[in-house]
Amino acid sequence: MQVHIQTRKLIKPSNPTPHHLRDLELSCFDQIAPPTYSSFVYFFPSDNCISTSIENERLEKLENSLSEVLTSFYPLAGRYVEDRHAIDCSDQGAEYLEAQLNANLNQFILEELDVELLNHLVPFPNELIFTPTILAVQINKFACGGLAIGFSLSHKFTDGFTVFSFMNEWATSCREGADRVKCLSFESGSVLPATCKATHKIPVPDDNSEKLITRRFIFSEAAISALKAKAIALAGDLGLKSQQQPSRVQLMIALMWKARIALAQAKHGSLRNSLQIFPYNFRGKTAIHIPLNAAGNLFRNIIVRFTANDRKLDLHQLVNLVGNEIRHAAEFFAKTERAEDLLLSATSSSREIHEELIEGNTDICVLTSLCKFPYYEADFGWGKPTWVASGHKPVEMVLLMDTRCSSGIEAWVTLEPADMLQFQQDPDILAYSRKPAEYYSVS
Repeated sequence: MQVHIQTRKLIKPSNPTPHHLRDLELSCFDQIAPPTYSSFVYFFPSDNCISTSIENERLEKLENSLSEVLTSFYPLAGRYVEDRHAIDCSDQGAEYLEAQLNANLNQFILEELDVELLNHLVPFPNELIFTPTILAVQINKFACGGLAIGFSLSHKFTDGFTVFSFMNEWATSCREGADRVKCLSFESGSVLPATCKATHKIPVPDDNSEKLITRRFIFSEAAISALKAKAIALAGDLGLKSQQQPSRVQLMIALMWKARIALAQAKHGSLRNSLQIFPYNFRGKTAIHIPLNAAGNLFRNIIVRFTANDRKLDLHQLVNLVGNEIRHAAEFFAKTERAEDLLLSATSSSREIHEELIEGNTDICVLTSLCKFPYYEADFGWGKPTWVASGHKPVEMVLLMDTRCSSGIEAWVTLEPADMLQFQQDPDILAYSRKPAEYYSVS
């Protein structure tokens, strides 16, 4: 596959940012976030009925609407200033690229091309790269006439909520005009001020991208329902009771974790202690008045512990462990009234993970769920995306994303090649997942 960059420029806000907004101090949670990027690609199929002139009009509209929406999302056109833990919002501009590909859009969706090639559709293929740029966009034009909007957003200031809120509002600006854009709140720095000193920052992981591979496993709504029924039936056979019905995401977290624990058992000859880590969005869940539309990193990692000595490796047990920790986190956030306590809980979790890594006796399983975020609602004026994709990751992890159709889930799994072969043979992975070509050919 060849990607030919045809255009590279900076897109500035259509209206200058007022001087009193040009220095945005990051919240204490943004300050402990690693300076990495989150990258995604929105795929739009070809429309054989449109002319070249209309295609060019679409590209022009994308560029102009980006400039317009950056007036409302002005920090994304700024630059991160590391020594001040702030964003200089002086309208330096978002990086903007246009590229031509000699591939077909469906080759990516059906995984006929390696997942690793998706990284060439975003401005920063390596998410661990450090630059002061907050937002970069790459518009990819396929030989078949399809279009893919790839972008990279700095994790120093954006979490999943912020990322997909921006994309939906950019789509609104392109489709309906800038006056219909709903802006986010950029006041997290005052609600969760930097005066709350962090005792431990989240470290930047090592770049192992060349040693790892990424594969997609798709679980249909029917498969998830069947898996849930199996877990509940197994619990009944063991005389166990769930606190409540597990959500599909809780179930998938437990399933991915179970396969990773079994993988470690096969490698080491016995069960090992394991930590499952995943983020918990605390917007609207604390006693602190944090706007529901607040931008920034407003999440804390939840840690679930599996102890090899006193637990059997069982799906329902893991589902219960995950559910219990989510309930404990919800109870903690509901009664937390001080930003200092919120930050302390986050840094304590990070320190616990770091200590376990140093000791080396516990396996660390990292997972991020982006389910329920409305990324499939981004309509730029020519329909909603047929597929929203992540890419190859530089660290071992699992990423959960919704499928466009029904309530299925795509699990993006990044592992070493030998471990991936073993993971693919897990009985539950084999029984309940489908390959992209199998799933999308009938969806």
